[in-house]
Amino acid sequence: MSDPKKNRDLIYLGSSQKDAEKLPQEVKDVFSTALKMALVGDTHEDAKPYRHHGSGVFEVVGDHRSSTFREVYIARYKEVVFVIHIFKKKSKKGSEVPKEDKELIEQRLKWADQIYRNQYGKKKKRS
Repeated sequence: MSDPKKNRDLIYLGSSQKDAEKLPQEVKDVFSTALKMALVGDTHEDAKPYRHHGSGVFEVVGDHRSSTFREVYIARYKEVVFVIHIFKKKSKKGSEVPKEDKELIEQRLKWADQIYRNQYGKKKKRS
């Protein structure tokens, strides 16, 4: 029997795909590798649980020169991986995620859950 995680879909939410295209190549390579691994059920060594949310939500941090970039994605579903947000860290407080980015991530996590339920959730039998 084949592993269902090996055939996962990849869905970028909002501007995340365009944001990924603008990344420095080194960071783009790290983020791309992390997503490829998530698609087959593995976790990249730089992927850490996103501390502001439950299991299956990961954050990858990539550095380029003096800038730090972050990618947040959901890998909790066996059929799909959602890229939630890709952004350049602007917070002045250590590793803190800026409020605007936290709010956007929360909105997109809800959106991903809704998409999952609508497109991949179990279909109810009609009577």
